[in-house]
Amino acid sequence: MSDEGDVNALLDERPDLRDALGTVLDVDEKQDTWAFDNVPIDSGPFGELVASGVVESVDDEYRLANPDATAAALSDDPADEKEPLDFDGTLSGFEWPTLDRTTTLTLTAALTVVALVRAHPLQSVYRDGNVVLSGNDPYYYRYWVERVLAESQSVFSLDALAALPGGVTNGEPLLVATLWWVSELLGDGAAVVGDVMAWYPVLTAVVTALFVYLLAVTVTGDRRVGLAAVLLFAIIPGHAMRTSLGFADHHAFDYPWLAATAYALTVLAGTDRDKLTSPKTWLASVVLGVAVAGQTLAWESAPLLIAAVGLAVAALALAAVDRSESPLVPGAPILTGLTIATGLAAAGHVVVGWHTPRVAFSPALVLGGVALALVVAEAVHRTTGDARHLLAMDAVLAPVGLLVFREARPEDWDALLRGAGRITAERNIAETVGLFDPDTLGVLLLLGFTLVIAIPAMVVGIQRARTAPKWAVPTAYVWYFFALSTLSVRFVGELAPVLAVFAGIGFVRLAAWIDAVEAVSVDATREALPPLTVPDRRTLGTLTLIFLLVGSLGIVQVPVKTGQLTVEDSTYQSAAHVANHSAQLDESYPDNYVLSQWGRNRVYNYFVNGESENYGYARQTYAEFLGSPNADEWYSRFDGRVGYVVLSEDINTTGGTAYAHLTDHYGSRTADRDGLAHFQPLYVTAGGEKITYQVVPGANLTGQVAPNETVAVQTNVTIPGASFTYERQTTADASGAYSVRVANPGTYTIETANETREATVQASAVRNGTTVQG
Repeated sequence: MSDEGDVNALLDERPDLRDALGTVLDVDEKQDTWAFDNVPIDSGPFGELVASGVVESVDDEYRLANPDATAAALSDDPADEKEPLDFDGTLSGFEWPTLDRTTTLTLTAALTVVALVRAHPLQSVYRDGNVVLSGNDPYYYRYWVERVLAESQSVFSLDALAALPGGVTNGEPLLVATLWWVSELLGDGAAVVGDVMAWYPVLTAVVTALFVYLLAVTVTGDRRVGLAAVLLFAIIPGHAMRTSLGFADHHAFDYPWLAATAYALTVLAGTDRDKLTSPKTWLASVVLGVAVAGQTLAWESAPLLIAAVGLAVAALALAAVDRSESPLVPGAPILTGLTIATGLAAAGHVVVGWHTPRVAFSPALVLGGVALALVVAEAVHRTTGDARHLLAMDAVLAPVGLLVFREARPEDWDALLRGAGRITAERNIAETVGLFDPDTLGVLLLLGFTLVIAIPAMVVGIQRARTAPKWAVPTAYVWYFFALSTLSVRFVGELAPVLAVFAGIGFVRLAAWIDAVEAVSVDATREALPPLTVPDRRTLGTLTLIFLLVGSLGIVQVPVKTGQLTVEDSTYQSAAHVANHSAQLDESYPDNYVLSQWGRNRVYNYFVNGESENYGYARQTYAEFLGSPNADEWYSRFDGRVGYVVLSEDINTTGGTAYAHLTDHYGSRTADRDGLAHFQPLYVTAGGEKITYQVVPGANLTGQVAPNETVAVQTNVTIPGASFTYERQTTADASGAYSVRVANPGTYTIETANETREATVQASAVRNGTTVQG
């Protein structure tokens, strides 16, 4: 390029090259020719300048083709050509993020992959016109969202939330309130709740993925890393399963708040004195405040999640002192954001009664800790300036702070210990095991190979945080949640967003190592990013192959792990059969309560009676009932409390138990067992996985035979999924009268030593305990 117009044309097309070109001009003015190493810009922009002809090669060095034209082009202020409205200067300095067409389409495609990966269990969720949520706990939230919706008249009926019990207001109040509000906004009553709850995890995954992209690009300045991070995030099994279609647990609601917090903190970590006056800085501060408050109000264990903020700020302060910079510069907007969070969370507690004080005021505790850490760091910065001194002080202050907290707030300290105990306790619940538990292989089955490819970047991040402040936040976050995940895999979902960022870095570095792409720069500081370029077919094929290799285990495990959460066909079919049976009898709760394994108890009771709030009774009773020697002995305990019992084939019990009698002989008499009078089999699934019984009084079959005669009664029973002979036996009294209760309707053959007769027992007689002459 030989004139100013050519340089202007380049800058009009690629405004992101302006800063890089200015840096080159500064070097060119001092030297006739220079090497690439003399120019402090990345290889990407430099290559663009060479390719466009603005920079030309001279032997083994470079120079500007036309320094005067370049200087003239750079002296033209683009803002003078098109001056925007500044609204009295209130938005001065604010720049909306820009995306070129290629980046927009590619990012949209990557986010679509995230959604599709999580939406694949569509047929398992939508069955026969019903929305069958995955798992057990989602039916708890569904129960309360429907209850609030029934009480509300519009989206402004906030008083309807007063119906929420302490278990919700002290647990996940913001989740229930949000799901109710969206359901009310969409209309169509309770029918829409199932759809809202089915799709909300997918939506939160997409939102989280967007923050993953923003976080990766903010840290590295490389959009390729951002896209790689999103695609690898899409196939992390431990996150994909918890945000899969239909799995409307509270965890999916936690992830966007956490990702937004990490992103806002990372933006603020790069704050210098010039940026303190930028609206973008204070917008990020507000985002931080809202995200931390949302995180707090979303889950009762939120203090454990927002503690990562304190760790990240401590790391940021340490890095600032190490660079001889004031930690109060980035600390000011961070403190402002945490102050906003403290106010919002406190308002949620004081105004609407959400959460206990120890949870609602946990942002205040984080605010105090962060303020102390920044003040101490500033003191070290102004005195010795040695980061080692600050590290030593932090090492002393941390345990001292814990001791003071224990003495000043003993009740809160006990609650903290109980919470830690819940994380580390060994229980028969899959999510309580550690990531490296040898029996579960969670590190591979829940993370795939993402941890393998991310670990080198995670290690490098510790060193990079010393010179690049934006690295401090994601590095602190990834190691913090990695540590929590080693204690309990329930935190893999929280780990996934930040782990994906480091996996994205590792992926691009791997691709660069085999010369498939240009190397990623970890020193990116530019604000305007170059647009993506579409790789050629060969490069695209190579990148696809690398992705398939790195993501292979995740791609396989996502449907496997998601399938473990979806409601089994046998469970849904049994629930649907009981629901239809109960509806035909016009039964109401608790007469149609379903007793089952606690892990699916809410599913059964939601579809049968709508009462899916609690599974406590099933957890306390079911196993004891199955292991008892005689099921009929439970009839008096079940009367008025249990209407149906669902048995699963995968129960391990010894012979001689109620379970063995009900599953092997459908309650009929055997050589060593009396027949059962109060358990009527209704339905057996096609594969025999589930057997459903109704608890009934049993018809009282009576008659007259010879004194002290043995009387055997039997009938052939056919129900969906099974056919069998049901038999009971009794002995007449001294007057020849006999009485025997039977649990099945049908035509009974009544046999004694001398005669055989028949009697018909109607289904209503079995349900009502009617006496039938035989």
